[in-house]
Amino acid sequence: MVDVFQLLARPSRRHLLEALRDGERSVNELVRRTHMSQPTVSKQLRLLRESGVVSLRPAGRHHLYSIRGQSLRAASEWLSYYERFWLDGLSRMDRALQRELAPAKRRKS
Repeated sequence: MVDVFQLLARPSRRHLLEALRDGERSVNELVRRTHMSQPTVSKQLRLLRESGVVSLRPAGRHHLYSIRGQSLRAASEWLSYYERFWLDGLSRMDRALQRELAPAKRRKS
């Protein structure tokens, strides 16, 4: 799981994953979409592929890359606890504010 977070820490890799969100793409398409150089795209894709975050499918003369959700799922599940933690905290804060404001509303009525 730590490897996924280390991979996602680099903006160039996040840009590549964003470009792959809608489906598989060739290296040339990724270069155009991300405005990164071909060597940079290839290097970052290699790292993403070796870590299992993206997969490679040869298609004639092209190599098509796509996201493999399994690697990202573990990170998402880990983060979901903290999302619930923050949402629960915001709900508690909202209820506390409503209790604070309730007497003021009654006095105005």
